[in-house]
This record gives sequence, structure tokens and C-alpha cells, in this order.
Amino acid sequence: MLLAATPVNARSLSSQVSEVDTIPRLRPQYPVPTEPGQLFYIERSSNSNTVVYALDRDDKGVVNTRAPVTAFWRWYNVDGVKKGLNFAERMMAYGVSNDGIRPGKPITFRVAALPERTMTLDLADPAHPHALIQMEGRSVILDYVYLEVVDGGLLPKVPSVDIFGTDQKTGKAVHEHIIQN
Repeated sequence: MLLAATPVNARSLSSQVSEVDTIPRLRPQYPVPTEPGQLFYIERSSNSNTVVYALDRDDKGVVNTRAPVTAFWRWYNVDGVKKGLNFAERMMAYGVSNDGIRPGKPITFRVAALPERTMTLDLADPAHPHALIQMEGRSVILDYVYLEVVDGGLLPKVPSVDIFGTDQKTGKAVHEHIIQN
């Protein structure tokens, strides 16, 4: 996401959180994924290929206790095929670090490029799981993340990230805009 190859403690990020009337589609021409157990997805400005994050369950519906969240591509600019993340994508940008399931504790995870942002699984309604993220002290149901991508060089640059969701308490749409200083 935000220059994932840069060590976290070397990055200077700033963020602004605001309520919005509705969750906007920054690229309305891009397909919106609808996957079983979908928690949220990441869209990028560079093309319509989308990374989907979903609850990982077995055939009986039991949550994978070692890795409850999985990430994969939907290659919409080709034919919509589902494809796994490669090693570099898992390690530096889109991969998931699952904390596993511990009795009596919330299920938490992180995305590789923003390890300082912990997300929590909300399984209150097992048919409709959610990923929760904190935005200025609010618990927000994550809808999608949009990356402004500038291709070129060995690694693409991501000057800004937009996170969209719904405040769990008030039901209002929330937008966080993050930029690299």
C-alpha cells in the first residue's frame, strides 16, 4: 500500500477522517466483488484488478483457526479469474498476518503494508462477517480501500490511500484519507 518497502518507522503519514453521506465508488466503472465470506476489498487506480479479503472456512463452515482471513486477486481486467497473491505481494503489500484464534480473545489480523493498523473480525452474524478497523476512536465496518498507484521503477508508489466503511455505532459512512508526507 503506502510504499510497503519503506520501514514503518521511517514513514511519515498523515490522515484525515470524515463522515460522508454515502460510501462513494471512486472508480464506479470497476466491478465490485461479491465473494463468499467477503470482509472487504482493495481497489487500485492502475487497473480494475482487485484484492479480496475473506473469512476462510472449511466445507462445513468452520473458521480456519490458524489463518481465519485469506487474500486473493480477482483479475477483472483479464477475465475475472481468482488468483493467489505472489510472494512479493504477500510480504510487502496485500498479504495477511493472522493472529489466529485464541479462546476468549477477539480475532485480529493485519495487512502487510500497514502493520500498525490492526483489524478485528466481527462474527456476530456468521452469515455476514465483517472486518472492523479503528478510525479516530471509532469502530468502523470496513467496506473497501482505494489505492492511488503510480507505476514506475521496481516498486509502484502509493501516494495516498482512502479507506471507506460504516461507523459500527452510528451507522454513518466514514472516509479516511491517508497520505505519505
